[in-house]
Amino acid sequence: MNGFLPELMKETSAKVRQIEATEKDTLKRSFATALALADANSRLKTFIMDYEFSSEEEEIYFFKQTKPQLVSQLIYHCQVYNIEMNRPHGGTDIQREYLNKELENLQDYIDRRPEFYSYYRLGSTHNDVCYFTRGKFRIGLQYLEPTLSEREPRYSTNCDYKLAKILANERLEILLKSQLDELEHPDEKPQLLWNTKKKYLIVLLYALDSFRAFGKIPLSRVVKAMEHLLGIDLGNYTSVFSEIKDLDNVTEIFDLLKDALLLRIERSHTKRRR
Repeated sequence: MNGFLPELMKETSAKVRQIEATEKDTLKRSFATALALADANSRLKTFIMDYEFSSEEEEIYFFKQTKPQLVSQLIYHCQVYNIEMNRPHGGTDIQREYLNKELENLQDYIDRRPEFYSYYRLGSTHNDVCYFTRGKFRIGLQYLEPTLSEREPRYSTNCDYKLAKILANERLEILLKSQLDELEHPDEKPQLLWNTKKKYLIVLLYALDSFRAFGKIPLSRVVKAMEHLLGIDLGNYTSVFSEIKDLDNVTEIFDLLKDALLLRIERSHTKRRR
């Protein structure tokens, strides 16, 4: 898996970035991106069908981390496409009502799955074997999903789809709320702007998460908060990180920050001596 998975993520991330850079129409962009992600998911499924995990821990990691991150991107872009496709014509009041209804739908998904949502929000691990390994399906363990009939036993667990859906919904919530903000304040811009490379911000957030700077809050929530604060879309940040984590200059941002801080300190000392 170590060879196949990084290559798949790298290739898919490149396709998505190319689409985002060249297609400005929301409908066309979300449709093309969804197709690219669906193809990646299909290829990943084919690979996993014949793959034997080396341990229970590897299986849990795949169904709790790897697959949900990819599938969540697919779900998100499908949702964006559907929302734009069904967006009504009309003024501010009609648009506000439509967007608020979509936000209510997101909350309804959580309300029907309180146990697992709490498990996710708390960063719990005690039920990982039941939730994220195959062959553990039991009636009554979790909310029964409408997609049950489409489950592929070798590529599905109790909760990997639930997790992917929650991750997609969190990202969609940011988009919908930003559109509502634009309706209310069409001329306002984010208070803070990120003026350097997105990959630097992604590496920085991964570092803070690894350091547990925000406690047990999931990385996805940290990314969500930062996207909202900066008015930025980090897109498929997990794929970006997968691409750059093995590069020699993966910590480049920290070297730049260190140099900038030391230069600032040096200048302040110089001013004091004058």
